[in-house]
Amino acid sequence: MLTPEAMQVTSSDDSVVSFSYYDPIEDVVAALTAAFGADPVVGREYPTVEPGPQTLYEWPGLRIVDEDWPAAAPLDSNYYVVLEAPELNGVSLATIDGIQIGDSALTLADQYPHTLTDEDSFAVFVGGVDIPRSDANPRDNSSISVWVWTDNPERTITSISSPAEDYGV
Repeated sequence: MLTPEAMQVTSSDDSVVSFSYYDPIEDVVAALTAAFGADPVVGREYPTVEPGPQTLYEWPGLRIVDEDWPAAAPLDSNYYVVLEAPELNGVSLATIDGIQIGDSALTLADQYPHTLTDEDSFAVFVGGVDIPRSDANPRDNSSISVWVWTDNPERTITSISSPAEDYGV
């Protein structure tokens, strides 16, 4: 499950292991490999614009993007997670609120005030957590959320990612 602050893996005995987005990527990949019963496909990307070089860990329907810069809590995570399927090898992929790929995005708009829509896309930010101003975060109105997105005419969710940083700019 994805929350704004962590990814949680629940086992069949209902025990939960939680990984913050600042934890070492090796621990996260090992836990997911065990949960899914499959190794990820590992690749590299070298975008010509931000964020810069990154390592991709991909299972069918789940991708982890490990950016090659140091994490700087509370807003610059070590990695982020993208869901593009409702389950993988019998493991449910969802947000802490139970939101999954294929759900209606339109029903979420009434529940969450930070909805952005136009004729081509629809994005909802769920579970927002305010990040107070501090020495580590000199910005006002900063937050992290789970980003739920669709670009299809049926407005069913096609992508979920976390953390989604809002720097309050």
